[in-house]
Amino acid sequence: MVRKLLAAILVVVAFCPSAWGFAMAVADFKSNGVPFHLGAAVSEVIRTEMGSIPGVDLTVVDAVHVKKAAAEQRIGMSGLVDPSSAAKVGKVVGARYVLVGSVNSLGGEISLDSRLIDVETGTVLESLSVVSQDGQEGVLEAARFLAGDLKMILVSPD
Repeated sequence: MVRKLLAAILVVVAFCPSAWGFAMAVADFKSNGVPFHLGAAVSEVIRTEMGSIPGVDLTVVDAVHVKKAAAEQRIGMSGLVDPSSAAKVGKVVGARYVLVGSVNSLGGEISLDSRLIDVETGTVLESLSVVSQDGQEGVLEAARFLAGDLKMILVSPD
């Protein structure tokens, strides 16, 4: 019985990011059909929100370090939408995950679309999308919702 309990605890510790400290990089979001500054603004909101997850030792890599690593790898920031490129940059900055995404305007709606990439495998773990119901005025709230969704994913034991 004790062995089974210990085995279960080890599984949770091994596969739950909230069980140990880890780093995450958030690349500046690409702006499509919206003012250029919105992509960087959304990314900054997400970085700030991700810096406070109770009970999780998460280091959010600063945007300057992500940009510098991308330049060292000869990858433009717009090239970070590709999972393998994002994984390369994530490895350079010591991140376990990289979040890439875009702010898009289509048909009067603004959506924040993102992908969480596992740096070790280069695979997309999750795709997340949030829509601003209030156009540009609602982008800040949408970015906070996206960060909230991301927090739930990172602390879940699945």
